[in-house]
Formats: sequence, structure tokens, C-alpha cells
Amino acid sequence: MRKRKEMRNAGHRLVDDVTALNTGLMSRLQLHKDIESTWFFNGSVFALTQRQERIKFDLYDNIDTVIR
Repeated sequence: MRKRKEMRNAGHRLVDDVTALNTGLMSRLQLHKDIESTWFFNGSVFALTQRQERIKFDLYDNIDTVIR
């Protein structure tokens, strides 16, 4: 990953491999009324709440419980 920029300039593309479970978690988060946006970074799913809080979510977290 240290040479990501050099690889990109050479025409290669590096992307994260998001599993089906993480994709499902991101979909559930996007449907939640208190979540503004979601993203995947370094193997983890994150979300930004309406109160502008960044929260890291695990696969089996209860979304309402974690937001509070």
C-alpha cells in the first residue's frame, strides 16, 4: 500500500475487497434514519451519524445500541 500512488500512475488499480457480509451491513446502515453515510476502510465498516459522529461497526452489532 505504500506504493499505491506509483502503481496507480503505472495504470494499476487497488481496491478493497468488501465481503458480502460487510456489504449487507453497509446496506442496513444506509437504510437507518440516523446514519448519514457509510464507508469501508482497512477491512472495517464505518458510518457517519446525523450528529456528525464517526462510528466503527462490527458485523453483528445492533445499530441502535451502538449509535446511543
